[in-house]
Formats: sequence, C-alpha cells, structure tokens
Amino acid sequence: MAEVAAGALVAEQIVATSVEVAAVAAIAAPTQPLKVSLTQLANVTDESFSCRNQELGRSHHTLTVIGDKAYIFGGEDPRSRGLCSPNVHVITLPTRDPKVPADVKHLSYEPFPVLDEKTGETYIPAPRTKHAACARGKYLIIHGGQDHLGHPIEEDNCLWLWDTEALRWSRLRGDTQIGKIMAARYDHHIFVDPSQDFLILHGGQSKLHSKPDASTAGISVSLTLPHIDTTAETWHYDFNSHAWTALPSCPSPSTTAAYVASSSTLYTIARTALAPGSPALSGTIHSIALHSSPTEREKPSALTWQTHEFPINPLTPGPSPREGAALVPLTAGHGRTYLLYMFGSSPAPIPDPKTRAPSTPQHEPVYYSDVWALQLPSGKHSAAAAKDVICEKLPGMQGPGTLQWAEAEIVPTEKMLQTGGKVHPGPRVLFSGYDACFGGEAVVFWGGMNAKHETEADGWVVALADGYADNDRYE
Repeated sequence: MAEVAAGALVAEQIVATSVEVAAVAAIAAPTQPLKVSLTQLANVTDESFSCRNQELGRSHHTLTVIGDKAYIFGGEDPRSRGLCSPNVHVITLPTRDPKVPADVKHLSYEPFPVLDEKTGETYIPAPRTKHAACARGKYLIIHGGQDHLGHPIEEDNCLWLWDTEALRWSRLRGDTQIGKIMAARYDHHIFVDPSQDFLILHGGQSKLHSKPDASTAGISVSLTLPHIDTTAETWHYDFNSHAWTALPSCPSPSTTAAYVASSSTLYTIARTALAPGSPALSGTIHSIALHSSPTEREKPSALTWQTHEFPINPLTPGPSPREGAALVPLTAGHGRTYLLYMFGSSPAPIPDPKTRAPSTPQHEPVYYSDVWALQLPSGKHSAAAAKDVICEKLPGMQGPGTLQWAEAEIVPTEKMLQTGGKVHPGPRVLFSGYDACFGGEAVVFWGGMNAKHETEADGWVVALADGYADNDRYE
C-alpha cells in the first residue's frame, strides 16, 4: 500500500508540475506577431467555375457574411467598364472541417420587383459602386454609393434590405434629426451592433467637383480622379424610429474603419497626406466607444473620440499609409481581439492647393501584400485580461502590447504543402470586398485589383494558422 500511495503522490506532483509549466508558458508566450494562413477558395481556378462566374470579377463592391454564406453586391465590371447589375451573388463558404470537401457553390439572384401598394414605387436598388454594406440578422443592408456618372446616389439616406430567406428587397426610410443635414455619400462604412440593434455610419465622400466629359465617357468611375470632399462624420441609425442622429465627428478623415461589437467600439485609421518623395513617419488611430446602452451614451461627454499615434520606423515597425486596405476584427479567443489591416495601395500625393492638381504629373501607386495586426484592449474578466495584468506586474515580462502593431507571419497550411497550392494572392486593393467569417475567427475577401490594375475574380480566407491557439501562444 505504501508503494501505491507513493506512486500516487509522485503522479499528483507530476500533474501539478505539468499544469504549472503550461500556465507559465501560456503567460510568457508573446501575443504578437500573429501567424496567419491565406487559403484560396476551392474551385475558383476550375475552368467550368470560371466560365460560369466571370461576372464575379469586380472591384469597389461589397462582401457581407451572413451565416455560412458570403453575399456580393454591386461594384464595377471590367468587361463593360461600367457598373455591375444589382444582382445578389451568394457564395457558400467552406466549413473548417478538413474532412468535408471545400467546394465553392455560387448562386445569383436577379432583383425581383416588389411594388409598394401605397406609393406605387418599385423596390429595386439602382446599380452602384463604392457603396457600404453590413448584415442585420438575415438581412443584407446596402447604403449609398456612386452612380454610373460618379455622382453620389440621392435616396434620402434610406437603407436597402435584402431578405436572404424571402429573396426580395425592401427599403427603410432615413429621416434625420431636426437641424441636421446628412449628405448622400460613397466610400463610407456601415456597421450593425448585433446586441443593441443599431447601425453606425462613418466617413465617406459627399461631393464631386469635376464632371465627366466626352474624354472620360464610358470609362470606369474608378479611373477618373475627381477632386472630392472627404467627411469625418459619424451617424447613428435607430431601426425603431427609422431616423439618423449625428454623433461627434472623427478628429480627421479616415481611409478605413472597423467596428468591434464585443466592446461596442468604432476604430478608424486616419488618412495620411504625403508630399511627393516624403516617407511616412507616423500614423493615427481614432476610436470612439458607443457603450453598452442608450443610457450610457446619453451621459455628458460619453461619446468622445480617443486618438492614438503610432510611429513608423525600423525600430518601431508599423503599416505604411494606404488606400483600399481591409480593416476587420479578428478574435483569437479568450478575450483577445486584433484588427487585421491588410493589402491596399499607397495614397496619392498632396494636391497643389492653388490648382487642386496633384503635385506630380502621374501617381503610380505601390500595391501592398502585407498583413498587419493591431492588438486591442483585452475583454473584461477574460483570460487575456488576466494575462495582461500579470505580464504588466511581473519583472522581465513583456508588456500587454495594447494598441501596438506587428506584421503577421504568413505561413502555409498543411494542405498547401501537400497539394502545392498558392500561398498568397499577391498585392491587391480590396476596397470593401471583405468581411469577418467563422464567428470572427477569420476574414474572407473577394475580387479587387492587383498590381497590374487588373480586376480579380477569386476569393481567399485569412485565418490564424493551425496550431496557433493550442501550441506556443495559447492564452
């Protein structure tokens, strides 16, 4: 019996020691840089698939994930050099189970006209580009955009809703508060808070200073370079009153934005204006917390923008200024959330203030293929928050790294190594053709433009590389 008891004691000590070692390793493991893999959606290179889906090659469209499907709408068609039809394209996303075939299924729904008996109006959204989109339950929401002449679409700031079950369009009116004017716009962002059921609109461009002429007729609106006014406005939409309310404007216009629902916080990356030949030495992140209830939002000074400057140099790396990049939340579990900032192209130089013309005759943008991650504050009462507190208190430990950038390490998946598939799509401008998927644990994007100014017609999924969460960086 003594030997059995001694053996049990030794086993208990081994287990306890193993748990302690695992806990210490988890606390000591760095949270950056992330390891991510990019996986091309299956069958997109198949000849039959490509022939059936040439219409999916587009730019300046939106991609919105609802359930296990990605909904593609609008944008610009490289074949006609005009706007895409208002069809809704649906792509079924593959499962994350490697044993299940990852076939991509595509369906296209033409707009079915619904007549309003009271007004006699037909509910079909006009073709558009550079619009904004998001999801609300089973509905795909569309707002704003440009028409075929490059003008903002005037629709009294209504919201278009595509019912993914009934397969038809409806429309919500968009009244504004007394004394406020909400201009029609494009190149903006909209987000729905799923727990509080409100919509946030941010940014956009609302004025066109040059009109298309005979020399630009028939050319894609993306290839004309009108001088425009970029707004930093932020608006709140109430689904019960069907009304827009102005929120405090961002301190400066932004190139992109993302909404983190777990903290009800809107993040933007400020637009950086560079003189020709001048490198960027810093960047700016703005954020505003929308809080967890209307009562909290109505308190004095509750809605206040916060500004965080970050350096860009070899000692403290950060993403170069860019346009058309994706910014989307990515969760690693245990209360740890990042903002992925990927791809895009270098911004145009500062225009001459007298002539409003660019300082250089021709701007050839640099297209980026990198992926950056910004670590966000950890969730309250989470394992990530506990780890951050410990790391901050213990000597010799790396700090929590909140609001710090690190370039993600792109690694191939085991399947890529076995089949020899593409590891990376190459430099690309995504515009708004992306969204979070798989419960916020991955990002899917479709289309966009490559460095040759060619429109792409494929899709990719960006996810944490296999082994991340259960090996060296488990939190």
